[in-house]
Amino acid sequence: MRVIIYTGKGGVGKTSVAAATALRAAAMGHRTVILSTDAAHSLSDSLQFQLSGKVTPIAKNLDGIEVDMQYELETRWKEIQSYLSDFLASQGMDAVTAKEMAVFPGMELMSALFYVEDFHKDKSYDVVVMDTAPTADTLRLLAFPDTAGWYFDRLFHMLRNVIKVARATVGRIITTPLPTDRFLEDLENLRERLKYVRDILTDPEITSVRLVVNPEKMVISETQRAYTYLCLYGYTVESIVVNRVVPKELGGDYWKAKLEEQSRYMRAIDESFSPLKTLEAKLMPREVLGMKALDRLADELFKDGDPSEIYSTESPMKMFDEGTTSVLALKLPFPMNQKLELYTRKDDLTVQLGAFKKSITLPHSMTNRKLLGAEMDEGWLKIRFEGEGDGKGKGGKRRRGRKATRKAS
Repeated sequence: MRVIIYTGKGGVGKTSVAAATALRAAAMGHRTVILSTDAAHSLSDSLQFQLSGKVTPIAKNLDGIEVDMQYELETRWKEIQSYLSDFLASQGMDAVTAKEMAVFPGMELMSALFYVEDFHKDKSYDVVVMDTAPTADTLRLLAFPDTAGWYFDRLFHMLRNVIKVARATVGRIITTPLPTDRFLEDLENLRERLKYVRDILTDPEITSVRLVVNPEKMVISETQRAYTYLCLYGYTVESIVVNRVVPKELGGDYWKAKLEEQSRYMRAIDESFSPLKTLEAKLMPREVLGMKALDRLADELFKDGDPSEIYSTESPMKMFDEGTTSVLALKLPFPMNQKLELYTRKDDLTVQLGAFKKSITLPHSMTNRKLLGAEMDEGWLKIRFEGEGDGKGKGGKRRRGRKATRKAS
């Protein structure tokens, strides 16, 4: 199965590009589904076809779905929502409000990700196209498996043990309901499912991200930041989609000034994102709505090519030895001037760049090696550890990891 994720700043035309991609993939014979993860769904408007929270046939080889949280609560989250509602009601909250408040942070994100898991296990589609929310929300979506996995690995077993003790002691005298075994089983299931999804989304042979950009300064700057953060979380960015390019044949003083400005930004895009594959679409004379308009957009983007083609499988993380040190390299094409912090603890390395944090499980060969520091080298953050056989004291024990802080520039 092929997963293509479109993301970018709000208003750049992600939905139109995603819909055009899905239509063309279906027309080429691929069993295709387009999945909208944006709470403010506009996919139905783009296709001129009404979608819902259920997978709906649109055309030959093409289905679509707009993730609906209310539908998800009634199907995927029964046990968890039931417990949260009962708990809130026991604290004096009325039943209707308790049900509304039982939507805990992350439910929408997990629902969208679990559809990818379902499609992969069922082998029901050849191509999954994801039309995502604007950049910030998409980064939260794609970081969620990693972040949730970190908390599950560290807190879940402790929570389960505390609940078992509570049931045997205070649980017999308090009125507040304690989580059932079924509730805990559902949480454990969530943990395993998130790991499965994370493996799918970070496999460059399956999943890749395409960044949609307009030739405008603010859009380019936000796209650069998104590219860096996506690499930090292990996602392969394979191409840049330059949308709404003003045709050069337009005349007049107004368009002359616009074309001169656009020319500068097109050069900036080429310099910034090279050697990424570039797909380009001109500004259409009319709003891109409906199947025919989307088909014309697909012609602009893909010509006679297959939109499901994999343009790059370069992993944003690699490990190797360099001199007397072992190196873990992370691709950070636009690190910006933000504080970079590195932490090691046993077999975990935590990388924090500004507000974004990534936890990496180190291979056994690098466990407990001393963290020596890090430096940027041509778009790669090279994190150095002691080489094999270094850093041993008495008894052959290695020194513990440490924290390192620097500016990424």
